[in-house]
Amino acid sequence: FGEHRTMLRRAARALGRPGTRYGDRVRQCHDAPALSQPTSAVISDADKYFFDTNGVLILRQVLSKQMITAMNAAIDTRMVDDTIERRGKLRLTAKGGPLSGDGTTGRKDIAGFLGWPRGEREAFRDVLTHPAIVPYLHELLGPGYRLDHNPLCIAQDPGAEGFEFHGGSTLDNGRWNWPLQYEYSHGQMRCSLLAVGVPLTKVNEGEGGFCIIRGSHKSNFAAPAAVKKYEIGTEHGYAPALDVGDVVLFSEATTHGTLAWKGDKQRRTLIYRFSPATNAYGRGYSPEWPENYIEDMTPAQRSTMAPPYHPRLDRDSVAENGVDVIKPAPREDFKVQFDEKIFKSKYF
Repeated sequence: FGEHRTMLRRAARALGRPGTRYGDRVRQCHDAPALSQPTSAVISDADKYFFDTNGVLILRQVLSKQMITAMNAAIDTRMVDDTIERRGKLRLTAKGGPLSGDGTTGRKDIAGFLGWPRGEREAFRDVLTHPAIVPYLHELLGPGYRLDHNPLCIAQDPGAEGFEFHGGSTLDNGRWNWPLQYEYSHGQMRCSLLAVGVPLTKVNEGEGGFCIIRGSHKSNFAAPAAVKKYEIGTEHGYAPALDVGDVVLFSEATTHGTLAWKGDKQRRTLIYRFSPATNAYGRGYSPEWPENYIEDMTPAQRSTMAPPYHPRLDRDSVAENGVDVIKPAPREDFKVQFDEKIFKSKYF
C-alpha cells in the first residue's frame, strides 16, 4: 500500500505544480488535448447553419468519377445473385402503400466490400478517410470518429419498393431516442450516429430514392404511422436530385426513408454510418472486424475501425487531410503503472 500512496502523491504534485503542463490548466478527467483540432476552414458557416437547421447536408461533386466507376465495376459482378433481393417477409413496405412500388420488385442489398479482394476494395475504403469528408466527420462526431455499422450498398431496380420512414429523435412511445440523438451544446454539434450516403448512380428530381424530413432531428414528437408510410404530409419529404460524386450527410435522428423507384435504370447508393469515439450502436466490430476488412488498410483507415473507447486512452485519430494520423498525448507512466497494479491491465 505504501507504494500506491507514493504514486498518488507523485500524481498530486504533478497536477498542482506551477509551470508544468498541468499546473497552469488542471487537466480534467475526460480531457483529450492531444486530439483537439482547430476549427476547420473547409466547413462554411452556411454548412453549419443548414446542417443544424435541417439535419442533412449535401456535399456536391466531392468524389471523383474514377472512384465511383471502380465501385460500380466491383458491384456489377455481385448484382447477378438473386438472393440479395428482399422478397416475401423481407420486404420493407406495406402492400399496396405509396412506398411499395410495383408490389413485386424488392430492394437489393450488398455488403462486405471493405473486405473484397485487392483491386476491388480500395475505393470503398477511401470513403472512411476521404479528405473532403473528414472535416465534416470531425465537426459532427469529434476527433477519433469510428465506423459504427458495416457499410451497405442498396439498389433499386425500376419499380422497386422503397423503405418506410425510420430513425428520428423520438421513439413511438414518446421517449427520447438517445442512441440516435443530435445535440448542439457549448458551441459544438454532435451526432450519436451519422450516415454518409454515396450515390453511385444519378437521381433525377421526381424519380424517388432517398427522402428525408428536414428538421425532424429536433422534433419532440414521434412520427405518426401515416407519416412513416408516406400516406400524409408528403410535402414535407425532401427527395433531392443527386449526381455521382455527391455525398449526403445526415443525422440518424432525422426521420428518413426511401421512395419507390420510378427511374428507368437501377439506382445504387452506399450507406456508411459513423459514431463518436465513445459511442456504439452496431456490433460488427465485436469481437473484431473480419481480418480481410482491415488487412492492408492505411493507418488512418485502420484508426476508424477501432472499437469504442475514449481518445485519452491512446486512441489514434484521422488528421484532416485524411492521410496522416494524430497520436494522443501518452498517458503518464505513473498512471499506467498504477492501473497495471490495480486492474492487472494497461487500461481500466
